[in-house]
Amino acid sequence: MFLSVRAFIVSLIFALVTPLIIAPLVQVEIGEHYLVYFLVTLVTVYLGAVLSRSEASAEATSTADSGNDETEVEEENDDREVGTVKWFNSSKGFGFLTMDNGDDVFVHYRAIRGRGRRFLIEGQKVRFNVTEGEKGKQAENVSIVKS
Repeated sequence: MFLSVRAFIVSLIFALVTPLIIAPLVQVEIGEHYLVYFLVTLVTVYLGAVLSRSEASAEATSTADSGNDETEVEEENDDREVGTVKWFNSSKGFGFLTMDNGDDVFVHYRAIRGRGRRFLIEGQKVRFNVTEGEKGKQAENVSIVKS
């Protein structure tokens, strides 16, 4: 979205204050040219905020579309358990996996292989190691099995 209210408000505040702070530092009198400095700063900061936000959202979309491809390469015959994602709350960063024998195992987002935002989708097949945590079984070294 090109028009972002939050980015505009922040840019407006920044543009009002910045010329007043910078002028004494560089020993320049901005009196009659304040409006020019204000407009240049406003446009620059606003465009920078909007463009960086659109880049970040495009990167997040491409990461979500790729589905953690760099982490999905699996060795078929490793000794990890195979299971299914029962549920995963991506905003809280945890969920549960169901092992093939029916037992549920807690999973935290830090146990998922990969970089960036790591999450699981209900019904996904995964491989993982099971450890005993303070409150029961816990998954470690979790990776998504390619279908």
